[in-house]
Amino acid sequence: METIPLLDFKLISTKNGRVPSRDDWKFVADELDRALSTIGFAYVINHDIDHVKISEAFETSKHFFEKPNAVKRKYLKNPTKAHHGYVCPGQEILHPDSRHEIRESYDFVADPTSFKACEIENFDSANMELKNECKPVIKKILKVLGISLGLDDDEFFVKNSKNIDDYSTASYSTFRTIYYPRISDDDVAPNTVRCGEHSDYGILTILFQDNVGGLQVRTVDREWISATPIPGSVLINTGDLLEYWSNGYFPATKHRVLIPEMELNRKTSRQSIVYFVQPDNCAMVTPLATKNHVDKTVYGSINAGDYTKQRLDSTYKY
Repeated sequence: METIPLLDFKLISTKNGRVPSRDDWKFVADELDRALSTIGFAYVINHDIDHVKISEAFETSKHFFEKPNAVKRKYLKNPTKAHHGYVCPGQEILHPDSRHEIRESYDFVADPTSFKACEIENFDSANMELKNECKPVIKKILKVLGISLGLDDDEFFVKNSKNIDDYSTASYSTFRTIYYPRISDDDVAPNTVRCGEHSDYGILTILFQDNVGGLQVRTVDREWISATPIPGSVLINTGDLLEYWSNGYFPATKHRVLIPEMELNRKTSRQSIVYFVQPDNCAMVTPLATKNHVDKTVYGSINAGDYTKQRLDSTYKY
């Protein structure tokens, strides 16, 4: 059975002023290539993301989600106007066959200062500090992807993701904190899941898990395997637009979150935090000429913003 690879980013760490060599970048790129071209997911250690900031974001998020619904609904997202704010259980469905998806979330899109500040102390600031902590890591991964594909410009994906640093450049990149509330037996009807089967929409995703588990990844053999949390690691995975850009070389892997038997027995809650990295809305996504390019192009050209809006709109139509 396939397993999710573990990648070590120590060679491209920039802590203590270290400057990685070209060989360091190439080694990590080859490792990432093997992981994302097969299963599409990888655990990453020595990622340089501050574990204290991770813990603080989880803690303040839990405080928010445990508040009464009347408090949380003050910040309810209206997806016809903006994709920032609170998403209540059942508001978003990621798979049409899901009877119910028991989860809630809060999305931070672009610059959160342009939206109503949350009244929960440190909620906005803790999540934004972790988001900012992710940015250098994201840019490193985007560079590694360029090297892996043998692009003439290692910074191709970075240059198409200006919104990472420049909020004036429109993008659907989203930092999301997710809460899966405690379950009672009455909640668990047939086809009830935490999060329905889906692929992510953009270039890549960074995922922070707690220790409860439940995430499953579908392999190329269409078998489901568990993405069991590994302390100190983050998970990364491919998205649809990277699949387009790579002409299918990096497939966007389907994944889901079920309700583990252990969780059902313990009646415990679950948390995760996700950074969905989207290219700038203006980016045209056309299969690239890469070292892995095959003559037969199976994908056409799409606009990144239009594609993502279409996918997002479909999740709220229920």
